[in-house]
Amino acid sequence: MKTEMKVLLYIKRSGRDKDGFSPLMGRISVKGKVNSIAQFACKFKIDVRLWNATAQRCTGKSKVATMANREIERVLLLLQKRFNELSDIKDVVTAEEVRNVFQGLAETQDTIMKLYVEHNSDYALRVGVNRAVNTFYQYRNTCRILGAFLKEKYHVSDMPVKQLDESFIEAFDMYMRTVRRFMPRTILGHINRLKSVMMLAVFRGIVPFSQFKGYAPQKPAFKQMYLTEDELDKFANTTYDTPNRNFTRDMFLFSCWTGICYCDMRSLTAANLVKAEDGSMWIHTERQKTGTPECVRLMEIPLSIIEKYKGMDGNGKLLPMLTKESMNRHLKKMSVMCGINRPISFHQARHTFGSIICLSQGIPIETVSKIMGHRHITTTQRYAKVTQDKIDRDVDCLKDVIGGKFSLSGIDTAPSPILKDYSRRKVNPSVKQREYITKMMEE
Repeated sequence: MKTEMKVLLYIKRSGRDKDGFSPLMGRISVKGKVNSIAQFACKFKIDVRLWNATAQRCTGKSKVATMANREIERVLLLLQKRFNELSDIKDVVTAEEVRNVFQGLAETQDTIMKLYVEHNSDYALRVGVNRAVNTFYQYRNTCRILGAFLKEKYHVSDMPVKQLDESFIEAFDMYMRTVRRFMPRTILGHINRLKSVMMLAVFRGIVPFSQFKGYAPQKPAFKQMYLTEDELDKFANTTYDTPNRNFTRDMFLFSCWTGICYCDMRSLTAANLVKAEDGSMWIHTERQKTGTPECVRLMEIPLSIIEKYKGMDGNGKLLPMLTKESMNRHLKKMSVMCGINRPISFHQARHTFGSIICLSQGIPIETVSKIMGHRHITTTQRYAKVTQDKIDRDVDCLKDVIGGKFSLSGIDTAPSPILKDYSRRKVNPSVKQREYITKMMEE
């Protein structure tokens, strides 16, 4: 049975003020599987002398009548929109539900912050099982920024999920870009986390589809993550002013030559060192992020670093580690000291391993993907970039392979005069030519 909604507007004459204005009220009637009625206040007043109960509009073309009719149209359109939204996700819609959604009553519907807090509570239970604690902190930070945005932009502490539309997302993007002064990569992270939380509303049937469907965020500018061979040589052969910075250099180089990220380096122990049958030393471990196996052969530089710091960690780890934040602060200053004109972060060591140590030396990207412990080769393609030196070497090899196999005859002769090509030129025949062509066709 089809569900229909009708709205009746009327004036509450008992609330008439001294200027002759009375509050405008409304009655929602929903007929379908369940018939229901609900009353609501339109939150504005109407001049009783202008009100036409039959047309449910104000009569005349005065400014007061025009503004009142415009507000009435807005109320009716919004009521119809909320009714259609409920009809898309529910079989039975009542007048009370339409009224509550129209008035934005947080107690009777799902709200943005309520859904976000619920998501974070569930996410906290999964930390240490199949979720990382740092990701949980990022979700919590996004929740805090979103709450501040609602108070500053809309002057509310919460909003219904149905009011989160593309204009809301654009406003949140602009707030982070102008008020918070976030970089595009940071904004993209917050938007993606909000999108992930709002997918819960889709799964639960609160909204029929993702509100982020038509949103296109600004992509961050490309940033070279790896160090070039010259930059790596400068960084490795510079002696720094403090012991902690020299230690940071050694840990960064260990990651450059093994591709092991910071969190996995912290958990390495002597049990992860494996000696192969040919006498070579390997590190066998599993990535904390994905749980995939990671097997790396240790070359001369990482072996010497392990030997240098052997037994220095009090917790039995293979390498003593500073905090990642401390290392990143040191690396930014160290990049200036060794003449690298851009800041360095610890994670760039893993990109350097994929691009400079492996791919540029001719190792196939499939092998690099297995060494780095990636599940998909598309992830490796973001790490391992083809450098210009690699292109030059490959083109030189192509020259050696293809040289002498092909020849071009007549290249030593003098160049021929270049004539205009009339083959495609459109020619308009004269009258005599048309007569001759017609005669030929008739014969």
